Amino acid sequence: MATVDELWLEVLQRLCDATAHQFKGAMNGVAVNLEVVRSRSGRSDGDGASLRPFAEAASAEMESVIRSAEAMLSLARTPRGPADIARIARDVATLAGKGGTDGATRVTIDKSVEQLSTSTPPSAVRLAVGAVLLAAVEGSNDVVCVAVPDAPLPTIRVSQGGHDGSRFALNDEVVAAAYSAGVHLDITKTGATITFPS
Repeated sequence: MATVDELWLEVLQRLCDATAHQFKGAMNGVAVNLEVVRSRSGRSDGDGASLRPFAEAASAEMESVIRSAEAMLSLARTPRGPADIARIARDVATLAGKGGTDGATRVTIDKSVEQLSTSTPPSAVRLAVGAVLLAAVEGSNDVVCVAVPDAPLPTIRVSQGGHDGSRFALNDEVVAAAYSAGVHLDITKTGATITFPS
């Protein structure tokens, strides 16, 4: 059986794969728009205002690249201190929400998740949250992650909206590895509930 760390690396690789096409597209958008700005700015008859849309487009694409790079780096770094469930969920959502060939999936991380904390090892939190969010995105165009109110332990629910009819599924090894780290995954046909030890 694979370890939590080995399975987390597989999930991280899948997240990076899902982001690669969007990342390259955004970088190409930056390059094209900056080339237009560069070529037009050298003209003596050029109007500076006509460059604004190209500069704004390049800036927006660059912001997307920066968000993706920051999320990727945050998830790839060795964690220091306790796991931040909300931060992990936001970072995974930033990467996973960009995947898909028929457009981006909207992934919403509710503010209620900010209130949760756990002593669970960060790699186990990353594995559980990452695998569940990635699986949810693969079968839906709208995913929501919320804290479960009044749960006795830190608990989040990930649900698919805009479901494509396929059944939500997780690798049995992921479920077993998470369980071995004290994380309980309750799988439904449209998502999962993740319960962490306190």
